[in-house]
Amino acid sequence: MIKLEHVYKSFNKQHQPAVADVSFEVHPGETLVLLGTSGSGKTTTLRMINRLLTPDSGQIYVNGQAVAEQQPETLRRGIGYVLQDNGLFPHYTVAENIGVVPALLQWDKARIADRTTVLMEKLHLPPGQYRDAYPAQLSGGQQQRVGLARALAADPPVLLMDEPFGALDPVTRASVRREFQALDELQNKTVVMVTHDVQEAFELGTRIGLMDNGRLQQLGTPQELLFAPANDFVRAFFREHHLLLELKALTLADIRPYLPPTAEDDNYQAHVLPGTTSCWDALQQSMNTEGVLSVDFSTTVFTMDSKSLMTALVSRKNEVGHKK
Repeated sequence: MIKLEHVYKSFNKQHQPAVADVSFEVHPGETLVLLGTSGSGKTTTLRMINRLLTPDSGQIYVNGQAVAEQQPETLRRGIGYVLQDNGLFPHYTVAENIGVVPALLQWDKARIADRTTVLMEKLHLPPGQYRDAYPAQLSGGQQQRVGLARALAADPPVLLMDEPFGALDPVTRASVRREFQALDELQNKTVVMVTHDVQEAFELGTRIGLMDNGRLQQLGTPQELLFAPANDFVRAFFREHHLLLELKALTLADIRPYLPPTAEDDNYQAHVLPGTTSCWDALQQSMNTEGVLSVDFSTTVFTMDSKSLMTALVSRKNEVGHKK
């Protein structure tokens, strides 16, 4: 668990604070994304959690203990940290890079080797091919996968990520992001991630903290930020990408009441999407199924096409707009 209470940080006492009165909690199994433009205070906030920076006032707790009361080295060994430029040691092999923290924790060599193999396989880095390779021999996407593996190697309860996919090209970025989402390693971890990428925030965040001028403008689920903005800044921030973000924020279960009755189908098919699937992912899937989707809503299975899905989205939007 991570908890911040009224945290302030200034680099120049004569100017506006870099971080002002920021408070939030992040629980195990949750990913909080700090979103905002450059200079909004999100990276400064992240760096205070593992004591790379010290707040001027306020309290920060990790796993129930104030970080100010912990030795920085001890604190950081319990926190995985992923950087935009991956920060790999160039003269260490892939296996040596991944095993850095376990070695500091005095794991035995066999345990480190086993853990390294498991993580490399999960992140699609065949150990036989890459274990003894050096970072310079890897592509950008492969280097970032090694960075993720290193952050997860000692199975820390907390994971901090600072623009972890920002240096990758769009295709590689999407691929590594999908692999990150699929990691079972994250299920019980407390994750805080910084990004300026709106789509990335909506794909990865359980909740999103939108920052501007050092302050949290709104903290909530993707749907709350999109459909119940706290102020004009939040509303304007998402306006340009609103339709795409709706597709990413809403699940098939959210639009079920707006699907045409004829969509219901009791004939279960071999491949069925769960109701928790985002509308965006469902549309992507429809490209591989000739436009037809089967969706499991527990009590029944619906068969729909992309047109039915988009019609349901429009119907929902019209009803919500009318209620407002």
